[in-house]
Amino acid sequence: ERSRTIFNKVRTQKVYAKIVEQIRNLIKEGKLKAGDKLPPEHVLAMNFGTSRPSVREALSALEILGITESRGGKGNFIKDKSMSSLYEQEIKELEEEESPFELLEARKAVEIEIAELAAKKATKEDIDAIYQCLQKMEGAIGNVPRMMEFDRKFHISIAKASHNNLLFSIMTYLNNLLKEKLWVNMKEKILNLPGYPKRYLEEHTKIFNAIKNKDSKDARKQVFHHLDSVEKDLFRD
Repeated sequence: ERSRTIFNKVRTQKVYAKIVEQIRNLIKEGKLKAGDKLPPEHVLAMNFGTSRPSVREALSALEILGITESRGGKGNFIKDKSMSSLYEQEIKELEEEESPFELLEARKAVEIEIAELAAKKATKEDIDAIYQCLQKMEGAIGNVPRMMEFDRKFHISIAKASHNNLLFSIMTYLNNLLKEKLWVNMKEKILNLPGYPKRYLEEHTKIFNAIKNKDSKDARKQVFHHLDSVEKDLFRD
């Protein structure tokens, strides 16, 4: 009975969470103060001995927590943030979230196969359902949260059209991760840039057309191109 109270669960801390923890400690120690500018991403990656995607995820987490702010083109700056108990709870919740970069890797592994199967097996009803999501996405241009909602539904409707229950279950799980704060914060930033919603809509239209035309090879290609494009926008300059 006693062992239950003195031992804590062991879990692997995500890389971005370790970076957040280091920056928090530097603020607590007074080595980083409100108004201080953080080094550029490539310098932080070198200093932490991590990849740039992990640094970008950490910066997104710090921004969500209100520890830093991004000043368009000028860099990331430390904000004046009190360390309340509510704030500690926010930290714990963010640390439970999956890495957006790993989520993209998993989506590439799964969604490319799903698209191929959907191109081969989709019924007329499936095609209609995918098209409805595409239309709703188009109607939501200018409303980023709504566009992201129909984006998720678009990918789920393709998974349904694969007529593979296991792949549909995996995709449902991955799709739910797209609602996590880190992913949403990073994706919203991109979709708020001029021209990006229209470009993403065009990429989704190409995926839809490949599936509608039962061109499984093109469906694979278009999904890969779309997810690679998202990865470039989120993690590469």
